[in-house]
Amino acid sequence: MPLDHQDKTLVADSGAFQRIQAEAEQAAPALVMLAGPPALVGRQWPLLATEQILGRSPSCQVFVDDPQLSKTHARIMVLGARVALVDLQSTNGTQVSGDPLVPQQPRELANNDLLQIGNLVFKFLEQGNLESVSIQKAFERSQIDALTQIFNKGAYLTTAQELYKRARASRQPLSIIVFDLDFFKKINDTYGHQAGDVVLQTVAKAVQGQLPRQGPCFARYGGEEFVILLPGVTAAAAAQLAEALRAVVEFTEVSVADARLTVTVSVGVATLTDAMASAEDLFVQADEATYLSKRSGRNRVTVAEAAAPIR
Repeated sequence: MPLDHQDKTLVADSGAFQRIQAEAEQAAPALVMLAGPPALVGRQWPLLATEQILGRSPSCQVFVDDPQLSKTHARIMVLGARVALVDLQSTNGTQVSGDPLVPQQPRELANNDLLQIGNLVFKFLEQGNLESVSIQKAFERSQIDALTQIFNKGAYLTTAQELYKRARASRQPLSIIVFDLDFFKKINDTYGHQAGDVVLQTVAKAVQGQLPRQGPCFARYGGEEFVILLPGVTAAAAAQLAEALRAVVEFTEVSVADARLTVTVSVGVATLTDAMASAEDLFVQADEATYLSKRSGRNRVTVAEAAAPIR
């Protein structure tokens, strides 16, 4: 039988493995959700502080919005490379690798220990665990829009719910910017969908370059619609940022085929108020303001009129 010359053994890239090892050595101990709310499965919480609380209260450092958890369910203590868990007399209790914890008595965690709370399951990964790097990268890929390399709609929805609850609990402002590319269908029809993809990529990159590295959640909501969540940002500051982003997009040239295009966006801004019962209410306010910008001539910012912000 003739040999298949395509069936060859590849030479391993030792440099790639060394890079992964180096990343793992820098990895903090972490909890990873293995079973629970679908949007959070695979999420990793690095255990960086000496003491953190796990629970369903938005004030918890490891916050999971699930009724099986008590508001403050367990305390996580980090002492160098050692990590211990203390059940805070929770309603449903906590099991570590099948052993129920005695409330208020610390239990030191070992690598790969499973923490079970009702139907929720977390896995503990010790400091420097190679698995923590691969799990984190896989989760991050699931959160990213393949075209624009910013967050996707699923990541936005999960983050919006968490930030909404945290803003409610802390009485801190939470603002949102929604923007939509003007006449995007015309670009696709005239230059083709590949040109439309280039426009989306260019606009996303231009906007991302104007945002702080920490804080905002910038996501592609769908099609040519984008959303930016701004925790701790007041209505006035959000409106100012929205105008700056509108101007940046307007003055960004996009090269497609043999043409150089300029595009504009219609923008809506809203800030959380006591009257808003969910993160969806906040989005709807900004989305309606975006459509008002379109009806008013496009390439402009409209701030949603609403009741007084949360106090």
